[in-house]
Amino acid sequence: MRLARRVIRRLRRAGVRDARYDARSFSVRFRTLTGERTVLQLQPIFQRRIRRGQLDDFVAGLLRTPELPEKWAVAAPLLRPVLRGIAPGALLRRPALPFLSEFVVVDHPETMTYVTPEQLADWAVTADEVFDAARANLTGATLHGTASGPVVVRFVDDGNAYWTSHLLLQGWLARLEGQVGGVPVAFAPERGTLLVTADGSPHLPGLFAQAEAIWTGSARALSPCAYVSDDQGCAVPYRAPAGHPLGRLVERAERLLKERAERESAGE
Repeated sequence: MRLARRVIRRLRRAGVRDARYDARSFSVRFRTLTGERTVLQLQPIFQRRIRRGQLDDFVAGLLRTPELPEKWAVAAPLLRPVLRGIAPGALLRRPALPFLSEFVVVDHPETMTYVTPEQLADWAVTADEVFDAARANLTGATLHGTASGPVVVRFVDDGNAYWTSHLLLQGWLARLEGQVGGVPVAFAPERGTLLVTADGSPHLPGLFAQAEAIWTGSARALSPCAYVSDDQGCAVPYRAPAGHPLGRLVERAERLLKERAERESAGE
């Protein structure tokens, strides 16, 4: 497709190296210069008959990120923590869960900008101060009501809620026990979706399959694995009881996540 070739050519001029055309969805898939997986649907561009000069501006806009605030006092209230997998570039990060790290972004109205280690000197703060400020800006939304039977609570992000980031908040997941009717088990298959049910719920086996399907088909995939709170309220991988049939599902999800992480680390 000529349009796809034009888009990929302009992305490569801008420094993007992994852009590829997906004929089935009529889209171009690529990572931005900060590691964000992006799917660009070509149909709207085709219908609008964007000219060459306009296409250059359009592609540049996809890759452009707003400037970070110069002052810490301005930046601090805008910081948010985000869970991500493998991401290229020198970004501020720390381990969070197996094959997932915690990053920090500045939340702008239309987009977000990742914080880099170099920015710490400009703000005259430590990495811990940045991570702490970012987590403090998540209010830890509270659910009301009590489950009267087995349920699945589905959090779908509208771009501002940062639901999957709530797994980084100490004690937040455990507080959902009343809403799901038991010890909460969470799935974060992609950045905009968080699924929670109770350990022992009849919904739990099906959620492994559902999370895997979302994770496999998403350009914003995170993890097909299940997570629970430990004694300190921190999210950790879910472990099925010894000999329980769920053990096979847990092992499969962990294997899939590991294999993808290894492929991405190798640049495949």
